[in-house]
Amino acid sequence: MDRPIPPSITADASSTDLGRPPLRVIVLAGRGGGAGAGGSPDPLARRFGQQHKCLVPLAGRPLAAHVLQTAASHPAVESLAIAIEREAFDSLFDVLSQIPGRGIVKLVEARRNLVDSVMAAAQGWDGALLVTTADHALLTAGSIDRMIAALDRAEAVFAMAPRDAVLAVHPQDRRRFHAFADGAFAACNLYAASGPEALRAAEAFRGGGQFARRRWRVARAVGMVDLVLLWARAVTLAEAAERLSRRFALKVAPVVLDDGSQAVDVDDDDSHALAESLLLAPAPSRPGAAFTAASAPAWAG
Repeated sequence: MDRPIPPSITADASSTDLGRPPLRVIVLAGRGGGAGAGGSPDPLARRFGQQHKCLVPLAGRPLAAHVLQTAASHPAVESLAIAIEREAFDSLFDVLSQIPGRGIVKLVEARRNLVDSVMAAAQGWDGALLVTTADHALLTAGSIDRMIAALDRAEAVFAMAPRDAVLAVHPQDRRRFHAFADGAFAACNLYAASGPEALRAAEAFRGGGQFARRRWRVARAVGMVDLVLLWARAVTLAEAAERLSRRFALKVAPVVLDDGSQAVDVDDDDSHALAESLLLAPAPSRPGAAFTAASAPAWAG
């Protein structure tokens, strides 16, 4: 289901005008990162009386509105595709109608796993793709810029943040960091591909969102020898990416973001409180404070 946006003289400059490749941003908003409509609301959604976490209120707006506005306001973004359960389409259109931006928005029904949701959201688009999640409320335009720039040297890129940077922003973070020879990093739920053909690297994530916690899934993706090297912390992050490149027969590269807030997903009470405090902070103190008022018409058909 697509909704075209009529051109307007108030719209941001297009990506072509700025010399950037046109970009589609895919936002995964389904329950459990792509679960079917039969899934149950997660604890945060239940606490706020919502069926979908992406509609939980955050700093006066639905959670998904924050990442969607960052994407819609970015001059390189010409298309948005949101994967969510079909019964939430109307609620998402209500959110989108309040967001300034330009381009085309596409809602696709979330599939039962991440890969199929991404593939469905990528259909009909031949350009570069950026994939993130609806709970990435602190995503900044600067991070999108870094991901786009990295596609000059790689076909698929993924964002990581150093552990110290993450803990500086979120000291209560209890996640398991990914340890390499050159340090420990957190995934930022931010990925980019030069085009649909580069999405074959996403096959590593087929089966659900808890990829890094399931050893058989990691082993299948990177190979047993490489897995042993990773667990032994015998390779750097860049070296691990080179091994992934050989595994998938395409150039894969990491993008290290020094802003630890980019690794924060709003998925529990602690991260919700943290994100709200950062979003409500004065602009100069907000990590990557990105955009101001409406500079373009709303995403509505």
